[in-house]
Amino acid sequence: MIAREISNVVLSKRALETIVKAAKEGYLTPYKQERLGILLGRLKKDTIFVSNAFLQRGGKYTRTSAMVLESQIDRHIKQMVSRYHLRFLGSFHTHNEVAKTTSSALSKDDRNPISDKYPPLIEIIASIRVSNSPLRQSKYYCQVKFGRHRIRIAAYLFGDSFPIIPVSTAK
Repeated sequence: MIAREISNVVLSKRALETIVKAAKEGYLTPYKQERLGILLGRLKKDTIFVSNAFLQRGGKYTRTSAMVLESQIDRHIKQMVSRYHLRFLGSFHTHNEVAKTTSSALSKDDRNPISDKYPPLIEIIASIRVSNSPLRQSKYYCQVKFGRHRIRIAAYLFGDSFPIIPVSTAK
C-alpha cells in the first residue's frame, strides 16, 4: 500500500497514554525537553492502527530537539517488533511550548526518518502547552487536557509532501 492511500490513524488507549506521558514528562523537566519514541501496530485497508508506543531512552534531549543514535533506534525497533509481532509504523516526538507558543507542524528536521533500515509510514507530533480554554476536537487533531496543560496530537504521512491525516483514539 502506498502512503497516499492511507486516510487516517487510530491510537489505542495504551499508545495514547504513552504519548501523553512522554509529552508531560518532557514538559515538566527543568528547561523542558522533547521526547521521542516508536510506534507499532497494523495497517488495515486505509487505516493505521497504532497499538503500542514506546518511549526511546538514551540520547540527547533539549527544549527543541530529541536526538538518538540510529543504531539505538534500530535495536529498539527490532526488539519491539519481535516481542509484540507488530509492524513498525513510524515514530512520535513532542514539541514544547516555547515563548508561549507551540507547533504541531513538521519542521525540516522532523521530515528525516529516525531509521533508514526501517522505513516509517507516519510521524506523530504531540505538542504541549498551557491553556485554560476548553478542548475543541477537529477533523485532523486529537486533543487531551491534563490540569492546565493541553496536548494536541497530529499525524503526518511520510512522503514527498508529508500531508497531515486525521488522528483519533480507539472507541
